[in-house]
Amino acid sequence: NNTIYKLITGKIMKTKKSKEFKPLSYLKNYKLLVVLGPLFKALEAATEVVIPYLMSLIIDVGIINNDKNYIIYIAVAILALNVIGMLFAILGQKASALVSEGMGRDIRNDIFSHINTFSHSELDKFGTTTLLNRSIHDVYHIQEGTGMILRMVMRVPFLLIGSLAMAMIIDIKLSIVFAIVTPLLIFTVIFIMKKIEPLLKTEKERLDKTSEITRENLNGIRVVRAFNKQDFEVSKFERANYNLISTQLKQTYWAAVLQPLIITLVNFSIIALIYFGGIQINTGAISQGNLIAFINYFGQIANALIGLARLITIFTRMKTSSMRINEVFETKNSIKDPSKPVDVDFGSRNLGNIYFENVSFSYNNLKDVVKDLSININTGETIGIIGGTGSGKSSIINLIPRFYDTTKGNVYINNINVKNYRLKDLRDLVSIVPQTPILFDGTIKSNMKWRNNNATDEEIIRALKIAQAYDFVKEYPDFLDHKVNRGGTNFSGGQRQRLTIARALVDNPHILILDDSTSALDFATDAKLRKAIKNNMKDTTTFIVTQRTNSIKEADKIIVIDSGNIVGIGTHEELIENCLIYKEIHESQNKKEDN
Repeated sequence: NNTIYKLITGKIMKTKKSKEFKPLSYLKNYKLLVVLGPLFKALEAATEVVIPYLMSLIIDVGIINNDKNYIIYIAVAILALNVIGMLFAILGQKASALVSEGMGRDIRNDIFSHINTFSHSELDKFGTTTLLNRSIHDVYHIQEGTGMILRMVMRVPFLLIGSLAMAMIIDIKLSIVFAIVTPLLIFTVIFIMKKIEPLLKTEKERLDKTSEITRENLNGIRVVRAFNKQDFEVSKFERANYNLISTQLKQTYWAAVLQPLIITLVNFSIIALIYFGGIQINTGAISQGNLIAFINYFGQIANALIGLARLITIFTRMKTSSMRINEVFETKNSIKDPSKPVDVDFGSRNLGNIYFENVSFSYNNLKDVVKDLSININTGETIGIIGGTGSGKSSIINLIPRFYDTTKGNVYINNINVKNYRLKDLRDLVSIVPQTPILFDGTIKSNMKWRNNNATDEEIIRALKIAQAYDFVKEYPDFLDHKVNRGGTNFSGGQRQRLTIARALVDNPHILILDDSTSALDFATDAKLRKAIKNNMKDTTTFIVTQRTNSIKEADKIIVIDSGNIVGIGTHEELIENCLIYKEIHESQNKKEDN
């Protein structure tokens, strides 16, 4: 009763998540529907198998004997079978749709959850574009294929075997045509599938490439236009798109060849059946009705074989998509919670003591971007990190919340290795403002509550004031409920930066990291921001990653990094005296400001 209710209402059952990707394992959540769907389609096929035989009775009995009542009786029976078959078809379609849609939802949920466990290293390995394609297109192919298989897994064999059995009952001699044609049909299907299978993998790779170019171009559209590179980007996209289309056309070509080949073989077979059947009619070995039924059964067999070919195509596509999704699930997060994590007393305000012990770091075990960094940082201190683009500044601060793990050495917070913290606890200690200011669709208030969903309006206003964002936010008639478009596109660059800084300040974090996040602010606003943080967040250890020496002049310690090498650590005055690179940076910037 519960299953019939679900079939009628269309409600999909809630499922438990699978720990690893095994497509068949998702079907266990829909056991009854998985049985009922194919069963209903098999019953539909059964009605189709009976109908040609009933039609032969109309010809051989009703028409020959001119028995109108018999013809009407059989016609009503055929109509009833068609109605019953239609009902079975609807129920079968409904059951398979519930399973395939629910399965697709479950897989997407699991992929999304699994991707969210990845560290930055795993995300770097795949890239955004291919993860999107695997989460959407590949899941769709598995979902679509599952629905098709459930609809045809019983229908095709039942139709094939049932039609063949009925044909053999009618005339065993004419069935020899089946014995000759069937191997040819099967060989044709296998040959075409061998041609299509490698194209499916190539198609996926080229789809990733085309999507990557599209995403890159849309993200960098202002740069593209600034350098008048529209024609270059269009040309690059056209090449990728041509490669994708050419692969898809080859698939379409072989798929298009398959059905005409099968139909051609079937038509020649029907000609043979008519020829030899006509001879048998003349000798009285077979009736006209039986010959028509025989031809109908042969058509059903041909349709079943075409369905089988489609099943093989779908299965091949599913196999390719499953392999791509499986690569995601087989990739395990390299950064995990410890087996025995330490507990954190978040009520204490003395949780910002950080120690880098002989720390080196490289991406994918290649050249070190941070080399042998050792520094002790006390709670409440402000640390400046300065260096050229690509020098490794952001790499240093990414080691604190364990976005990456050190290649050598260790990072300690409060004399405890960061690897001994629960990741959630560790990241609750740290609040980060990234280089690119990212806001999410919603309101100012909803964005401000990312660190603490229970933050009060007073706490949000305090953070806005420290971040120098309150002055423009208070001008909005709806104030904290002011709309934020996706990406914060309805704010200027400086406003977005100040809002993302305010978001990081809500809930008074123990460790604050400003990763080159004041680049769009003028010097006066930048100075006010740093002063407000220093005065209002005395127990917060603050890291300022920047390329401006004036932004870190008052820092307690400054780390100067050049191509991964730590070339200086000290105060502004000490570095002016002892670090040539820092001195050159400071003097060059001051000259520019003077000019």
